[in-house]
Amino acid sequence: MVKNGSDKVKVLVLVHDGFEETEFIAPVDLLRRAGAEVTVVSMTGDRRMKGNHGITILSDALWEEAGDGHEADCLVLPGGGPNSHSLRDDERVTELAARMFKEGRVVSAICAAPIALERAGILSGRKVTSYPECLTGSDYEYLTEPVVEDGNLITGRGAGCATEFGLKLVEKLFGKDKTEKLAASIMYPHDAGKI
Repeated sequence: MVKNGSDKVKVLVLVHDGFEETEFIAPVDLLRRAGAEVTVVSMTGDRRMKGNHGITILSDALWEEAGDGHEADCLVLPGGGPNSHSLRDDERVTELAARMFKEGRVVSAICAAPIALERAGILSGRKVTSYPECLTGSDYEYLTEPVVEDGNLITGRGAGCATEFGLKLVEKLFGKDKTEKLAASIMYPHDAGKI
């Protein structure tokens, strides 16, 4: 889904309180380093949001200000138990995820957040992963790999996989060459610092 020309890659990250900080920060940071225009959207009506481990962030926009996502190339749902359940139960989130997925845009979630994609009805027939025992269905192929890509769907297992998840998003949106350079610049994997 690599864009040509000067079109900016646009990414929406939807967040409720109780998000897993690493799963939020790593993909946002990597996507911004790659050149994406990332908009962190608070789904709570308050720009100040508190993570699952007490780290507070400020969103770029409230849902009401962010538009309907029609310009976004990619949707990212970070995990964290409270956040994931709130995302799953928020019809705005599941409707946007379902629409973007149907339109062929990249839809992603990590840790427990794939439960929102399951609620949106887009995991059926797909290869997926998540934090163990979060997903309840059986109409998909569940894998225990750190990150799973199936077409325009990308899922990740948990906080320890957040860097790999973010790099997979960069690869999907910007291509392999840019991803390899970015990975080397952050010393990922640990022996990649031979630049």
